[in-house]
Amino acid sequence: MKTLEKNKLKKKLVVITGPTCSGKTELSLKLASSLSTEIISADSMQVYKGFDIGTAKPEKGILSSIKHHLINIVEANHDFDAWKYMTLARDVINETKLKFLIVSGGTQLYIKSLLEGLTAQASKDIDFRDSMNNQIHEKGIFYLYEQLKKVDPVSSEKISSNDKQRIIRYLEIDYLSKQNKGEPLNLDNKGEIQNCDYIKVGLMIPKSELDLLINKRVDEMVDKGLFNEVEDLAKLYNKDLKPFQSIGYKEAIMYISGDLKKNEAINLIKTKTRQFAKRQNTWLRKDNKMIWFSGADELLDFSRKFLIS
Repeated sequence: MKTLEKNKLKKKLVVITGPTCSGKTELSLKLASSLSTEIISADSMQVYKGFDIGTAKPEKGILSSIKHHLINIVEANHDFDAWKYMTLARDVINETKLKFLIVSGGTQLYIKSLLEGLTAQASKDIDFRDSMNNQIHEKGIFYLYEQLKKVDPVSSEKISSNDKQRIIRYLEIDYLSKQNKGEPLNLDNKGEIQNCDYIKVGLMIPKSELDLLINKRVDEMVDKGLFNEVEDLAKLYNKDLKPFQSIGYKEAIMYISGDLKKNEAINLIKTKTRQFAKRQNTWLRKDNKMIWFSGADELLDFSRKFLIS
C-alpha cells in the first residue's frame, strides 16, 4: 500500500529534445497549452538576459501566456553551469503543485544533469581562482598544497601535491563554504532524480530537411535584428564572456569587429549550426531512453497519454 501511495505522489516530466531547429519549442508550447501546464527550458543560452534573437528565445507574448522557467535568469557576466541548472530545475519540480511539467531544449548536458544528476561541486569564484593562480606564480604550487593541508587535510591526502587544478578547487570550496555560513553549500553527490517519472521524446527529421530549416532560421534571425542585438550587447558586456562564444553571437562579433563581411558571418553561422546539429544527433543516437517520432501529432498524443495516465 505504501509503495502505491508513493508512486501516486510522483510527478511526471515529458522531455522534448532533439537537434536545433527540430521543432522543440513549437511542440512544447502545443503540449503545455493543451494540458495547462508549464515549461522548464533546457537551453544553456536562453538563461541569459538580453540574448534573445540569437537563442531563438520565445517571444514575450508567449512567455507571458505560458509560464517558462529558467529563461532570462542571469546576466551575461554571471557564471552559470550545469550544476546550477540542475539545482534550479529540480527546485521548480519539487516546489510546483502541478502534477506534470514539460522540459524543452537541446542542451543535453543540462538535461542529463536534471535527470541523472552530477557529482559534487560548488559554484565557482573567478576572483578567488585568480588569486590562487597569482600565489602559485609567486610562491609555487607546494605553498598552496600546504595551505590545503591546514584547512582540509582529508582532501589533501587524496591528491598529489602537484595537482594544481584539484588543489585550487578544494581551497575554493573551503573558501565558499566560509563565505556562505548562513547558507551552507550542498556538496552531496546528486544522483538520478527520484520524485519523477519521465520520458524523452523528439522528432526524427532527415538531415536534408533539417539543413533547410537551419538556413531558414538563421535568415529569420538576421531579419529580426541579430546583428543589432549583438552590437547593443557588446556595449554592455565584455566580448570575451562565455555567451559571446556561442554560435551566432561569436560570428556576429567577428562581423562587428570587421573580421568578417556580413554575408560571410551569416554563412558561417549556418555552417556552424549545421555542424552543431550533427553533434547533437550523434549524442542523442547513443541515448537508449530517447523515443523518436516521425510526426508531431504522434509525439504529442504519446506525450499526453503518458502525462495524464
